[in-house]
Amino acid sequence: MKKVNLLLGGTPSNLPNLTTVTGDWIGVDHGTIELLDQHITPLISVGDFDSLKTLERQRMERVVSDIRYSNPIKDYTDSQMGVQVALEDLQAEQVDIYGATGGRIDHELVNIFLPLDLTLGGNIRKIRLIDRQNIISYFTAGKYEIHHITSMKYLGFFNLTPVKELMIADAKYRLPATDFNRPVSLSSNEFVQPTVHFAFTEGVVAVIQSKDASK
Repeated sequence: MKKVNLLLGGTPSNLPNLTTVTGDWIGVDHGTIELLDQHITPLISVGDFDSLKTLERQRMERVVSDIRYSNPIKDYTDSQMGVQVALEDLQAEQVDIYGATGGRIDHELVNIFLPLDLTLGGNIRKIRLIDRQNIISYFTAGKYEIHHITSMKYLGFFNLTPVKELMIADAKYRLPATDFNRPVSLSSNEFVQPTVHFAFTEGVVAVIQSKDASK
């Protein structure tokens, strides 16, 4: 599986250890500098780079061989641009996004809802958002089995759109087929065995495995 990782310009303290992550890297705006600080050279850097200081921009231009500059006044965010480059140019089969959370709330919400902006809905399942406490995966309508990530305690289902006939089985708190007419977060569920099954017939659902900060 070809995996591509994106590092956005989120809060560095919210990041896991990036040096253990496998796959190619795309630096998004100031995320490029954080990668370089961790001795990781991104394959591509994208963004308007308006958050970079002069010396940081010079450092990036000296080290990174493929830089995609965007217009600061644009319809697409740097994050969206990075995901499209990963999917279209690098043909990624999995895109893990780091640095998407823990900063400005407006940016964080854009990043959480980012998969809804993809031109091809089938790509939604290729995307994950990852930080020190959370791993967020995305699903379109269907039947699924998800596996417990042992370092995570909690399981949440976040309906990003209206959702029809959402059913959760095998979890601590089960849910019969239920319709939701607006985004709703079903949080603080847990695994009671290695897998949980869920299904729905319409909409987009983010599945979140998470843990408390002290764990």
